[in-house]
Amino acid sequence: MKKFILGIMFFLMMLTSYSFNFSVAPTRFEIGLDKINTNEITLINNTTSPMRLESFLESAPGYEKYSLNNHIKLYPKMVAIKPGSKQVVRFRVKPEAGMEAGEYKSYVVFKEIPLKESLNKNEGKVDAQIKMITEVGISIYGYYGEIKRETNISNLQISYNSKTSNLKITADSNSKGNSSELLKQKIEILGVGGTVSDTIDSQFGRTERTGKSKIESSMKIEKLKGKKVRVTIYDSQDKVIDKKVTDTL
Repeated sequence: MKKFILGIMFFLMMLTSYSFNFSVAPTRFEIGLDKINTNEITLINNTTSPMRLESFLESAPGYEKYSLNNHIKLYPKMVAIKPGSKQVVRFRVKPEAGMEAGEYKSYVVFKEIPLKESLNKNEGKVDAQIKMITEVGISIYGYYGEIKRETNISNLQISYNSKTSNLKITADSNSKGNSSELLKQKIEILGVGGTVSDTIDSQFGRTERTGKSKIESSMKIEKLKGKKVRVTIYDSQDKVIDKKVTDTL
């Protein structure tokens, strides 16, 4: 049986989850910077109360020289959403001629504007209603000119906690191109005689634009005790860049 598991990674909370006061979709954009383009982001109010949100841009760590902040215009920058309703925010990307080739990145951040604090006087006491404020950021990746990706992986480590059924995979990456790279992993569970009893394909993680970083992924897989696991790491072109088989767990 083959399972496909969506990898979850972000610098900020970038999930379309109803555990938050509002949802954002999509949670990532990858756009070409060869022309002006406009994109839409949908915001959904998951609460039973009206909501106001503000939007703004933030530079991504490691991309200070390759930020899209000066190339993106958001509109509107503030929206009001009725309970259970949705609103669309658009952003326009206007690249400049002669930009350095490679990957650029910024975050579009949506932050809930709190309603005025409600105070109730009761027998001389003041009670404040406390409300959780949600802030969600999504990644905007832009690509200009010739994109070069070259990733090396070392120190691939696999560990398993039989008490929590958590399989953890870590590795050191070194990116030598001008763009980050989203790596994939194949996890094969080996039974008696090394036969593959199950396969799980998922995202492993994203490298830095340039330089070294540590990548980590984990997932819950039950009943691995007494079995072996083979992990294969692939680059964005499905080329195998590392592989390892555990001892019996």
